[in-house]
Amino acid sequence: MFQNNLRTAFRYLKNHKQFTLINIIGLTFGFYCFFLLNAYVLRESSFDAMHENVYRLLEIDTEDNGNVRESAQLAPAIARKAANLFDEIETQTQILPIGRTDVGNDPETVSHEPIVILCHNFPAVFDLPFAEGSLTNESNGIVLTQTIKEKYFGKEPALGKVLKTGYGEHPIVAVYQDFPENSHLMNGIFLTEAVAKGIFDEWEQAISGDFENRNFISYFKLNPQTDFNALGVKIQNLTKENYPKEKPFNSTFTLQPVQDIHLYQNEVEGEINKSKGNGLYVKLFFWIGLIILLVACFNYAGLLNIAFMDRAKEINLRQMMGSGKLQLLRQFLAESMLLTSISMLLAFLILLISKAAVQNLFNTTLNLSEIPLKGILLTLAAGLFISFLAVAYPFSLIIKNDSYRSKFSASKLPFRRVMLVFQFVAVISFLMASIVFNKQLDFLKNREIGFKKDGLAMIDVNSRVYRQWFETLKAEFLRIPEVESVSVTSRVPGEWKNIPVVKTLKTGQNREAAQDALFIGADKDFLKTFQVELLKGENFRGLPADSTKVLINEAAVKALGLSQPIGQIIDIPAVNYGGSLNELDQSFNVSIAGVVKDFQMEDFRTTVKPLIISHWNNPIHNIDYYTLKINSADWQKTRMAIEEVNDAFAPESPVEFNVLDAQFDRFLATDLSRFKLLNFFSSIIVLLAIMGLFAMSAFVAKSRTKEIGIRKVLGSSVSEIVTLLSADFVKLVFVGLLIATPITWYLLDQWLTDFAYQIEIKWWMAAIAAIGCLVLTLGTVSFQAIKGALANPVKSLKSE
Repeated sequence: MFQNNLRTAFRYLKNHKQFTLINIIGLTFGFYCFFLLNAYVLRESSFDAMHENVYRLLEIDTEDNGNVRESAQLAPAIARKAANLFDEIETQTQILPIGRTDVGNDPETVSHEPIVILCHNFPAVFDLPFAEGSLTNESNGIVLTQTIKEKYFGKEPALGKVLKTGYGEHPIVAVYQDFPENSHLMNGIFLTEAVAKGIFDEWEQAISGDFENRNFISYFKLNPQTDFNALGVKIQNLTKENYPKEKPFNSTFTLQPVQDIHLYQNEVEGEINKSKGNGLYVKLFFWIGLIILLVACFNYAGLLNIAFMDRAKEINLRQMMGSGKLQLLRQFLAESMLLTSISMLLAFLILLISKAAVQNLFNTTLNLSEIPLKGILLTLAAGLFISFLAVAYPFSLIIKNDSYRSKFSASKLPFRRVMLVFQFVAVISFLMASIVFNKQLDFLKNREIGFKKDGLAMIDVNSRVYRQWFETLKAEFLRIPEVESVSVTSRVPGEWKNIPVVKTLKTGQNREAAQDALFIGADKDFLKTFQVELLKGENFRGLPADSTKVLINEAAVKALGLSQPIGQIIDIPAVNYGGSLNELDQSFNVSIAGVVKDFQMEDFRTTVKPLIISHWNNPIHNIDYYTLKINSADWQKTRMAIEEVNDAFAPESPVEFNVLDAQFDRFLATDLSRFKLLNFFSSIIVLLAIMGLFAMSAFVAKSRTKEIGIRKVLGSSVSEIVTLLSADFVKLVFVGLLIATPITWYLLDQWLTDFAYQIEIKWWMAAIAAIGCLVLTLGTVSFQAIKGALANPVKSLKSE
């Protein structure tokens, strides 16, 4: 029976090529987007899924001024002591990022790499495969990941070989296979605890008894029955008992599953998170995929309804010949499932072929060959749903009525209206979202950032020579004809490292009134090089007395409540470098020499924060960058000249060269790729909607063939008939507008809150989306209406 139904289905699809082709194109588009977005959502949701019962310990600290901070960097003794005392913890491990240093045995290929200290029990928490060797308590050397190993040792085994770093020469004791793509951990260079003992004199004392200085990232492997809230309270009490009594303690602790790290939206200080995701976009793309699939499904159902009208005589004849309703249902389902299966297969093949382009578009790796069982079952369920839905409505009419064709003609067809309204809601929503997304992107691209970033290049300080002889080096860089000015700073706008945050007080204020402010050190050429506007007071003069002065921005003036800032004395008693708050040995007391215009130091998603610009000679932060203002048509030539200067002073340390304009572009790169995706999927929605409208307008014109013929005989013009057939669609467009506008407006308004600087949604954005939908509707429907109006009325009246 099944084979007969299948053969009949093949024969029908072969004999109705236009119907088959249109349906396959529509469904293939729908399944392609569904497969693609399903793979992306599943990939983003699968981070660290291989590490069961592993949790990261987070400290939530409420400061004196009410600010709440979440930090992944904790005092080293907390996790170790907790693991010994609390039965819920099976084991623990810690990692300690210690900055970057020169790495490499060959002076010609030395590079600057981040270094992390790895505790010996790391493999007990993170079960990751080794390519060479293993990590034990006795391991004394360097652990690499595979890609890093190949960078320095090629394809040859590295175990036992020596690698030179800024911390000395040590043997390779283990090589991990590259950490999974869907892991928050980063491939890199790791030093074992035995090496750390030689670097840090008080290592053993720190890891066993330090409950104050927060710099270690701690992970636990817990028993499955653990009460996480209760364990958090135990850790809080343990830390409070061992915390210095003379210092305030306002922290709580929470245990975060490592699976949540990738998509965790809160800012976590000091964390390691290789490619921080965005849960909002994961949900958005899931719903986009589902909506596209539903639109394709409704289109298919609409086209199938038209086909059933043409097959009315065939259906009646089959019933007269003895075919039962169940037999007809099996036949229709066979045809529908065959067409759906072909479309699913084509969609998956196209996705495999376009894999490289897709990965570039999503800026991530999508392993399409390893879609999990959940994704496969979801897709099969979607295919079965479409197959059943496409035949359910017309088959229900067969069961209820012997005159199948007349039912289609006389019915108001509420299901058709629901399908059309859904499509109009989708089209208007996606067009409106595309308008808002692109307007927001243009706004961020063209927003005034408070300084001129064009032509600015940064050299990262990787050698002591660059700090000790910076005046001489500045003079040498200025000898390069294309270099107009040079400045040295501790941090730069667009910073990719942590920017220190200092506690700032007006003289005489209580500590509770302290305000947080970003802190950088700079020389007298900073304002000139970055073209930052000085609003009041004076710049640094290049004199020793500059070390007692600072410049502040407008946001700092407002935060500190200064009516007359020039000459005001401020105190800086503590600094946070990205982990714990460190009290200075002596409060840094400085006078305000000048006020500069606000400028963007960080990502566009953050507001301009209070900023203290200290002289480079300060007790908080050394200089870490040279910034060169370059006016050159040949950047390669200029870079070669810069490298010649570097080789003359620090030949052992390679130049780490970054262009500031490119760094700010990276702030927008992720959003830009997401906006491109939204535009792409909006185009798919519009295309599918046009196909659906084409099918539905053909259906309406066909069902009203006799009415059109009568109206023409009675004298109706073509324009009147077009208006008659289009009116119902136009009404449904307005229904779609009424539904789509408030929902889309609300969702877009929520999305914009993710940006510190944002556009305002205007009424005309919804109007343009509605007009676009209306034009598409009228254009598509008018084609079928004109075709029906121009038909010979005699043939129309004979058609039924």
